[in-house]
Amino acid sequence: MTLNTQPETIAQNCLTSSLELKKAKNGNNYVELTLSDKTASIPNCKLWNVTSDMWDALQNNNVIYVEGTADYYGGKYKINIQQFSIPSDVIDMSELIPSEPIDVEAVYTDILTLVYNMENPILKKVTVGVLNEYGESLKVISAAKRMHHYKRGGLLRHVKEMIDIALFVQKMYPTANKDLLISGIIFHDIMKAEEYQYEHGLAEDFTKKGFLFGHISLGFELPKKYVDETEADSEEIQMLQHIILSHHGRQEWGSPVEPATIEATIVHHVDNLDAKAYSFSDELSNMEVGEKRVSREIHAKVYKSSLNNNDW
Repeated sequence: MTLNTQPETIAQNCLTSSLELKKAKNGNNYVELTLSDKTASIPNCKLWNVTSDMWDALQNNNVIYVEGTADYYGGKYKINIQQFSIPSDVIDMSELIPSEPIDVEAVYTDILTLVYNMENPILKKVTVGVLNEYGESLKVISAAKRMHHYKRGGLLRHVKEMIDIALFVQKMYPTANKDLLISGIIFHDIMKAEEYQYEHGLAEDFTKKGFLFGHISLGFELPKKYVDETEADSEEIQMLQHIILSHHGRQEWGSPVEPATIEATIVHHVDNLDAKAYSFSDELSNMEVGEKRVSREIHAKVYKSSLNNNDW
């Protein structure tokens, strides 16, 4: 929604949420709801004179085509919906939900290609296994609620960026096992799919398992699920589990153990680097040249230099 401080006409697809059926002073029903797209979320929008059929349609469809007017008063926008319809065409959710600017299928295919080219049979087997189970979730979900890669498709972007950086490092330090790095990066955050409840790919509240155990503990035993008993105690699985347990780097940051292998060390630092670089880039995109701030979101001082690019 391209909104300004003047009344304007709205005619577009919107996501709906927080629907409440209420009664007006004249006795007629109306609905108060939140309308949103990838650029804005407007609460307390109103649809007047709601019939039972209209209410049923709103409850059964979370995307509607809205025609109405947007007014700005009291420091907030409000949209009065004049009429709505249910879209008949396929909806591109990236237009309605904050999404990472990536070609999801192309990025996922690049990751699959790396996995299928692995030389280590156990690491290849276990990584194909986890992608078979969680690949569709990986394409959609965010990596976090905030801080970094918090948009739809954020975990996929984070994994691909980490792999790219890690493989660059591995060329300089070939002692590190390439297949183990790829597998460890794919596994390290994959159980965020079980840690959070997601709405249209965006992380919201913790699940019960996520609240009680967290993605690191949930992920620790996962590799054994995709191998047989003779492979479960192999060096490959143990080294992969160590990466999962240690990728936060320090015990005070949530890792039960600290990195003790070169691959675990690389994964931890690449994870941290990619998250911090994303967070700074995101923060800088909302700043003017010469502006400085202490960001509560990323817990850091941030300064925007005239040398910074605006390509974000």
